[in-house]
Amino acid sequence: MNSSKNKTIAKKITAVIFMPLFIYLLMAIISGAQGRPFNIFDGDTVKNIMQNSCYMALVALGIGFQLKYGRFDFSGGAIIVISALITAKFVDATHAPLFVAALVAIISGIALSVLNSLIYIGFRVPISVISLATAYLFESFSGLITGSNSVPQMQYTEAYNQIRYFPLVLVPLLIGVALYVVYGHFTVAGKQSKLLRENQKAAVNIGINEKKNTIITYVVSGTIFGLAAILYATSNTLSKVASPLDTAGTLFSNIVPSLVGLFLSRYIDDSAGTFIGALTITILYYGLDVMGVGSGIKTVCYSIFLAIFIFISGFWDQIWAFLRTQFNKIKTKKNPSEGSGDGNLISEASK
Repeated sequence: MNSSKNKTIAKKITAVIFMPLFIYLLMAIISGAQGRPFNIFDGDTVKNIMQNSCYMALVALGIGFQLKYGRFDFSGGAIIVISALITAKFVDATHAPLFVAALVAIISGIALSVLNSLIYIGFRVPISVISLATAYLFESFSGLITGSNSVPQMQYTEAYNQIRYFPLVLVPLLIGVALYVVYGHFTVAGKQSKLLRENQKAAVNIGINEKKNTIITYVVSGTIFGLAAILYATSNTLSKVASPLDTAGTLFSNIVPSLVGLFLSRYIDDSAGTFIGALTITILYYGLDVMGVGSGIKTVCYSIFLAIFIFISGFWDQIWAFLRTQFNKIKTKKNPSEGSGDGNLISEASK
């Protein structure tokens, strides 16, 4: 009984630490071979990694929240960018304090997300299709928001940009994680969302209001995107959206952590898994920066990581069974007395 429990715990720990540890060791070896020190444990580096991981995790939580309930929505990047523009224009006109600026970003994120959900409900077109149209629609708002004037830059104003620095950057992340966890585990709407994902027809037949539930989920994801928007506004150069679906990069450059979170949900809560995914990607980017790699190669490395992750997550059970079998074989060779008379047990354990 205890042996089985220990194996389960070992499997969970391995799954959780494998990706960040593997990427750290890989970057350390490669940069070390180039004669460039790779140390992520000094104070400033830890802070920078945490700051970047918090923003990436927030965006990924917004994406993963809808993925978790069966929707692949492409409008998240546009919601973040437009909410950031609205917030920048608001604080430029009013000089409101940081708390109010964050509130404006959240309200903007909710409003755009709810509008997205209403269009989805009204047209009854698959969300992966309709969200491309709504993303394009939201991007067109950028010209209306900024007009012919230059876009105010919040990243240069100390009263606002302090929220992107550690430890204050943890506040929006913790709020986002709390919303994600509370909705999924402790609300009736969250349980209804799961039922709708698993069997939509049966859920509707027992009286669940699908339209109402959809709007509620978009309020939550809109809040998370709004929290990400205040970090985006205080960390990036804001400008009008230059071309159609230009904001898709904001979405796809942060999607891997949400996939990691969904994969790790079999071992830990997917919100924690999402942060682990964001931490892994941030360590990867930092290692590439240490090695002086350009943005083009970074994109290639990101794509390779995504491909490797998809392979590992798809065959994780088989990979774990193989590793366990090899471990048992090595253990038996080192202690042949343990293997005598217990061959069937070892064979059975390897299955």
